[in-house]
Amino acid sequence: MELRTLRYFTTVVREGSITAAAKSLHVTQPTLSRQLAALEDELGHALYQRNRKGIELTEQGVILRRYAESILALADKAEEEIALPTHSIAGKVHIAAGETQAMELIAEAMKRTSAAYPGITFEIYSGTSADLMDNFVRGFYDFFLECEMRSHVDMHTMHLPHKDTWGLLVRRDNPLASLEAVSPEDLIGQPLISSRQGVKVGVLGQWFGELADEMDVRAVYNLPLNAKFLVRAGLGSAFTYRGLFEANKISDLAFVPLSPTLESTQGIVWRKTLPTRQAQAFLDTLKEVCEEIGGD
Repeated sequence: MELRTLRYFTTVVREGSITAAAKSLHVTQPTLSRQLAALEDELGHALYQRNRKGIELTEQGVILRRYAESILALADKAEEEIALPTHSIAGKVHIAAGETQAMELIAEAMKRTSAAYPGITFEIYSGTSADLMDNFVRGFYDFFLECEMRSHVDMHTMHLPHKDTWGLLVRRDNPLASLEAVSPEDLIGQPLISSRQGVKVGVLGQWFGELADEMDVRAVYNLPLNAKFLVRAGLGSAFTYRGLFEANKISDLAFVPLSPTLESTQGIVWRKTLPTRQAQAFLDTLKEVCEEIGGD
């Protein structure tokens, strides 16, 4: 399979039709159709079917799309880094990050790096640690801001001088909003919204202890922003970190910390292979930022 053919295939998927894809790629429709037919012959499977709305991927087409997008992204990243002048400190730094206030440290390091090296730009990828780790290992990102940081014997790691406090995001009219803190016993019978990690494993599982099985979890979220709208709609109260949302006295939402207090340590992870010059410049700056506020 050639990269050009894979790019043709992903463009067809993105545009939704052969005609639109041919126009986007600046090739003729017969040429594009021949390339795709040759790809199907090479793989021994039909990759898509035409219908009145455009195209619909077959099961094999869905699989190829996933791999093709990964292959092309890595190829583009390699080409981008190789094309940089030998002594230049410029180019993109790719950072994957969970949603945490520790991102303020990353943002400060980005700002300082950009000021010192105007040719460096950043791409941020948000998601859960579980979702991002796979692509990080495969080389898509230079750094990974991991929430609930764990040990990685095959990676470089650095704990950040920041701890996130867990709590419950509740509607202001919820009786829980009047409490100074909530205990596991307070949540029995309460509709809850949990992160994908769940309430039976990880730090929340340890906090709940034997009461984890008695919790009424109505929904599970991927990113906290979506959970906010579920809370506002009255579906339940969501476990999240302090500071991710406005939850003051004039807001319709309130943040109630957990009792006993539950905190999480976050950290940055990077591979042991030699980083790019721009990635090293960012890392050096991040270390300076952390040292200034007492990091390790």
